[in-house]
Amino acid sequence: MKKWNLYYGIIMALIGLLVIIFPAFWVKVVVILLGLAAACYGVYGLKVNKAIFENTMYERTILIKSIASIVIGVMAILFPLAIGNAAWAAMIWVLIIYLILAALMGFYAAALLKDSGIPRKKYFLENLGLIAAAVLLILVSPKSLGTAILRIIGAVAMIIGIGLIIFEILSKKKEVVVEVTTEQVVDETPASSESVDNE
Repeated sequence: MKKWNLYYGIIMALIGLLVIIFPAFWVKVVVILLGLAAACYGVYGLKVNKAIFENTMYERTILIKSIASIVIGVMAILFPLAIGNAAWAAMIWVLIIYLILAALMGFYAAALLKDSGIPRKKYFLENLGLIAAAVLLILVSPKSLGTAILRIIGAVAMIIGIGLIIFEILSKKKEVVVEVTTEQVVDETPASSESVDNE
């Protein structure tokens, strides 16, 4: 039995329910998670991306993007927690601007890799992901629209979670039927062999 589907289903259903009940809290969670991701992305950029291609413009672009990612990431984590509710809305828009600028710089850096022989698909997908994150933040940032969208996302997550739970329960029932059938065949085989031995 694959219990992971059951666990995922329960977790998704609970998160979906919490998003429906407390949408404002989840906006804060998203801001902090994006801040943490931006800081990690900046450190990764300094350690890995900067060193893959020796070109002054490429290195400078990655350096600026990485330092900005670290600074914005730390700000997104600390400022709202230190200042309070007023900082959340401002930090969302700072993150939106950062994500769009970081994506543009990333596309530029990927364009500089054109003649290097280094595969660029990963970098284009990465930058499209940054733009998608910015769009998501734009959708959830206006108070009433953002709350409605978050509640829809929560409802979808809850439905998927309940679907996984039902799927797992139905799969478990099928496995029980198969096991019973197998046991009956095993039980009949020794009985028939004993009767042959007695003859």
